Amino acid sequence: MGRVIYFIYILYLVGAGFYMSKVSIADEKVVRIGVLSQNEDRLEKFEGLRDELSNLNYQEGKDVVYEVMTAPNDYAEMDQLAEKLVSQKFDVLVASGEGETRSLSKTVAKLNNPPPIIFMGALSPIAIGLVESEAIPGTNVTGLNNYHYELIAKRLDLLKRLIPHVEEVAVLGDGRTNLFQDSQPGLAQTARELNISYKMYDISMEQDIPRIVNEISKTSQALLIMPGLFLETHTKAIASYALIKGLPVFGVYPSDAEKGCIASYGTSYYNQGAQTAHMVHKIIMGYSPKSIPVETAEKLSFTVNLEVAQKLGISLEEAYIYFADKVIGQGGYQ
Repeated sequence: MGRVIYFIYILYLVGAGFYMSKVSIADEKVVRIGVLSQNEDRLEKFEGLRDELSNLNYQEGKDVVYEVMTAPNDYAEMDQLAEKLVSQKFDVLVASGEGETRSLSKTVAKLNNPPPIIFMGALSPIAIGLVESEAIPGTNVTGLNNYHYELIAKRLDLLKRLIPHVEEVAVLGDGRTNLFQDSQPGLAQTARELNISYKMYDISMEQDIPRIVNEISKTSQALLIMPGLFLETHTKAIASYALIKGLPVFGVYPSDAEKGCIASYGTSYYNQGAQTAHMVHKIIMGYSPKSIPVETAEKLSFTVNLEVAQKLGISLEEAYIYFADKVIGQGGYQ
């Protein structure tokens, strides 16, 4: 009899614990989340965040409310929006990328008790100074490493294997970023292994796109886009000019293949936001951002656009078409 009573008591404690955890999520108060985005494209990350938090039983308007502010690639305006978000004392601040994280971090640094900041995808957060350690961030900032820096050499490898006749690749980057220089040792090693050459091109102004693409077309057989805000927002224009010059372009995001790139390899905006939702959930449950490890992207997608290949008159290596996670054109399959 004593054992039965003890067993029932344990079940009661377990049930009570489950009930209390549910109360802490949904019933004690409405969680207020402030979101800062540098452009409209990155709002797809917010869509992933919101949808996944809904899957985690956070009902918008009842359990959680959002305030989303967007600066159209304007750093001065973004700093102002960061000030505005911080002044409203949100429970959690969510940044769409590196620039947004820096603006929010700079603003909350003035506070004695800064709120947690979660970034929905940034490249190599230790290298760019967002966190001191991915395992133990140690500050009020943590988030998702989208792995875009680490994947640059892999994109070069996939480009060569997909289009074997390529002998020289133009790598297009923004020289204002550390990434432009830091990525070159990895690119050089991969180029040697593939027995191809590459040349770096610096671009940071929209009006320079036609001139630089024209210059590239004189010597290179393909173009590789590096990660970065400027290139991220001008991929479609670059791909359009490259198509005129007969150049295949390899992009970063899965959506880049839909913008005119012949292929791309990386994680989508949406998936970055959805994965980050689980980190926001931990914050809501009471975990400190100091103890929440920076995560790496779980879902990487290799996308191939056969329509672009056909327009360019390029035959792609069939084995790598089958290797793709998504194929666009000619009855593309998953």
